[in-house]
Amino acid sequence: NDPAADAEDIESAQLDALEDFYSEDAEDLGFIAISEGEIEGGRSASNDPRLACATVTRSGNEESGTIVIDFGEGCEDVRGNIRRGIIKITFEGRWTQPSSFWTLQFVDYAINDIQVQGIRTVTNVSESEDGDLAFKVDLEEGSLTWPDGSIARRKFHRRRELERDENNMLKRLIIYGSAEGNHRNGRGFQITILERLIYDRECSAEGVFIPVSGKKLIQHGEREITIDYGSGQCDNTVTIINKNGRSWEYTVSR
Repeated sequence: NDPAADAEDIESAQLDALEDFYSEDAEDLGFIAISEGEIEGGRSASNDPRLACATVTRSGNEESGTIVIDFGEGCEDVRGNIRRGIIKITFEGRWTQPSSFWTLQFVDYAINDIQVQGIRTVTNVSESEDGDLAFKVDLEEGSLTWPDGSIARRKFHRRRELERDENNMLKRLIIYGSAEGNHRNGRGFQITILERLIYDRECSAEGVFIPVSGKKLIQHGEREITIDYGSGQCDNTVTIINKNGRSWEYTVSR
């Protein structure tokens, strides 16, 4: 990392990466749970290693019902992340069916002792059930609370597209949209995705927790930076570009 880089811009990039990871992880678990298997009632297993030690309970049928993901008092995944508490999903319609929707709510849910709150509403806006699927995701009153009491808040409205391979397995996640709120240091922000953000499943399995390509604009007060995630490399390195055109590389961490 460039020692001459602006400390405030570096901090914004680092905080945004962490806050986005914790928020996106919870949302992604909801997508995984609702997409796996038929709703027949009772407990079920998951193919996602993050859910391996959780109890997933489904009720209702494929047209409507609830899914409860219970991590108990502490559930460690293969990468050392510890989740606890409950994610509850209430849905109407098959998840692949256009106009179906569901909500995600959190009950004492935390990852690595960072408490996640807020209600997400997800609506299927795909043209059909065939091919890649698209969803509108709205988060209101979202927050992340750290053990030291600092709180990051955000709300967003975005589009989430699922790109699948020839075996119908999720290959890439594509995000568009905007967000606003404040980082845990209290600094307010507005985010606009300038070029679609792409998350690669193979890279995620290697420990990459940020997009592998795309650009976003982060604004706070008179300051603004563009975060460039590159062109597909499996790494956690970004290029930060300030409003004066100065740029440097930075590797975010968890």
